[in-house]
Amino acid sequence: MYKILRGENMKRKSFIALLMVLLLVFVSACNKTDNKEAENKANEAPQTESESKEEKAEVRNEIRYAIWNTPSGIFMPLLQDVQQDGYVNSVVYNGLLSLNNKHDLEPALAKSYELSEDGLRLSFELRDDVKWQDGEAFTADDVKFTLESMAHKDYTGELYSLVESIKGAKDFHEGKADAIEGIKIDGNKIDIEFDQIYAPALNNIGTAAIIPKHIWEKVEVKDWEKQTDMLNNPIGTGPFMVKEFKAGEYVKLDRFDDYFEGTPKMPAFEFVVLNPDTAIAEILNGAVDVAEISSFDKDDFKKLEESGIKTVHYPTPNIQYMGMNNKNPMLSDVKIRQAIAYGVDRKGIVDNLLDGHGVVINAPMVPSLPSYPQEGLTNYERDVDKAKALIEEAGYTLGSDGIYEKDGQRLSFSLVVPLGNKNREKTGPIIQSQLKDIGIEISIEQMEFPQVMEKVVKNRDYDTYLMANTLGLDPDPKPNWYSNSDWNFVGFENAESDKLIDEGLKAKDNNERIEIYHKWGKILNENVPWLPLYAPDIINAYNTNLKNYEPNTFCDFYNVANWDLN
Repeated sequence: MYKILRGENMKRKSFIALLMVLLLVFVSACNKTDNKEAENKANEAPQTESESKEEKAEVRNEIRYAIWNTPSGIFMPLLQDVQQDGYVNSVVYNGLLSLNNKHDLEPALAKSYELSEDGLRLSFELRDDVKWQDGEAFTADDVKFTLESMAHKDYTGELYSLVESIKGAKDFHEGKADAIEGIKIDGNKIDIEFDQIYAPALNNIGTAAIIPKHIWEKVEVKDWEKQTDMLNNPIGTGPFMVKEFKAGEYVKLDRFDDYFEGTPKMPAFEFVVLNPDTAIAEILNGAVDVAEISSFDKDDFKKLEESGIKTVHYPTPNIQYMGMNNKNPMLSDVKIRQAIAYGVDRKGIVDNLLDGHGVVINAPMVPSLPSYPQEGLTNYERDVDKAKALIEEAGYTLGSDGIYEKDGQRLSFSLVVPLGNKNREKTGPIIQSQLKDIGIEISIEQMEFPQVMEKVVKNRDYDTYLMANTLGLDPDPKPNWYSNSDWNFVGFENAESDKLIDEGLKAKDNNERIEIYHKWGKILNENVPWLPLYAPDIINAYNTNLKNYEPNTFCDFYNVANWDLN
């Protein structure tokens, strides 16, 4: 299932770009403490790029983690809509299960779980030693409350599809029932019964962050988004508690001494809002302990290596893409979308802009997962002649100024480019120039991310745009690609795609699911509803003294309670 940061009969609202991974949805998925140094890394675990030559950074009582954009302050996982809120929620909340650094599920708030052979019943036995950060006991009522909140008729978030297959969820969602029939609790046990097989149940429901009933039941669901103080000062079960939030500057957190997996090693944790252009300077002077590197300049890496700063590289579930409004009269023609795909030199972008630190992808899926089709996809390598031929097949003729036109209308689009990600900002003019070569005119509109969300997601007032989509470990594409999904804001409608998505959710056998998603990926590849550009590698630089820092593809904050500067 999709983050994202990492949406699924819900109200349109702004959300991460995107989101998103399931970092934005399952903020708790990797919040797991491991009291032993990991001996075996996952296939996608980071590799040390340079070893420490000397310990330069001054040891502090807090870990300072750089982020590129400010959180919005919605520190509540059922409502979060930007990636930076997801970062905070990742260290504040837990799910029933978590992902280890091999991407296997293991107990968290639940001490055991069982999925029936027919796939219709999921049971959890909960820990009895967990406290909320205000001292209240965690119980099965919190789990039931969380799941029912996702299905509440007044819920405005994006997580209804996680629970809509639970028996009675639709009646509850439509206001025909006071509770979800398929959720039963007995002491510290909770049983969930499904109407039909829901293949991602264990991952999607098991790793969903749990919220405190005793806090949120005091407010009507329809008013949750208005509770600024509650949203800015969350109560979770995780290793760190929000102490202070200052938009545009920082989020300061203190450790939760009664964390059920042991007191975190560091007294405090701080997310620092940082300009990506200064990330290397800030990590070199010790102002921050972890920073993602946006520059792939070899000289910058040399500076880091010479200073003894460590770096880690790992594949990302984040896809940078060019969205296209399928409801636009010109872009509704698949030949025009295919022409755009042939017109953009995506490999050149990866080689020149990212210095090879990424991969070109041809379907909107995580390329390192088995569900990504390794064969049968059109590569859309840059081919100016083929692009022009497709445009002419669509009935356009080349104008005297080199731009195609049809019925007096030029083949011209605006391209919305969010500010903040420097590589994405640089990608805009590259696409503009390359599409001009095939007779398509592009005008660039740069704007801050909240304005992009308003224009693209809420109002659907755009031609094309650049954005990111963070995907999760489960390949279910329904949130972004089902014809009636509110997250499908490119407006792609395809009956065969919907049919395969439904089949993928009902398949019991994992190999069967993989085959279904191979077929689905080929449909998206052929129709190009949006153009996947590349999946970049994540490169993080971190303080030489920081121990037990083990980020990976699906978990930036794995083992965060054991991160240690001492």
